[in-house]
Amino acid sequence: MATESLKEDGNIRYKSSTDIQVAGMLIYFILSSGHHPFGGERWKLMSNILEGKYTLDHVQDVVAKDLIERMIDKEPQNRPRVEECLSHPFFWTSTKKVEYLRQVVNKKEVASRQKVNQELISILDECAEGVFYNQWKTKVIAT
Repeated sequence: MATESLKEDGNIRYKSSTDIQVAGMLIYFILSSGHHPFGGERWKLMSNILEGKYTLDHVQDVVAKDLIERMIDKEPQNRPRVEECLSHPFFWTSTKKVEYLRQVVNKKEVASRQKVNQELISILDECAEGVFYNQWKTKVIAT
């Protein structure tokens, strides 16, 4: 159950933000092989939902974690809309991911993170002129 459903007194009106939070819990449950982001026994789980206490430790994919974290936010107004969820990089095809990287990668940022093949840097130079990838969340959300 979503945070606002646990707070209300039996008269629960439909809200898409409620569905978003529950969908985020389900995505985590599936990707973590049966764990709940708010964890624990039923009474503790409900308490954690109300308090917004969660852990995403059983999922390693940082892109999935980013989506789930936004979806299970305690505050309904902070959760993404359905369209935003579906346009999140978690749902992108491999082709779209590569195209995104081609457009936004910056050679100095990549080179500073690890030793990279100079041929790769040259290819990146050809594909991305003056574009940065360090703020991918803001670029993706705005898309």
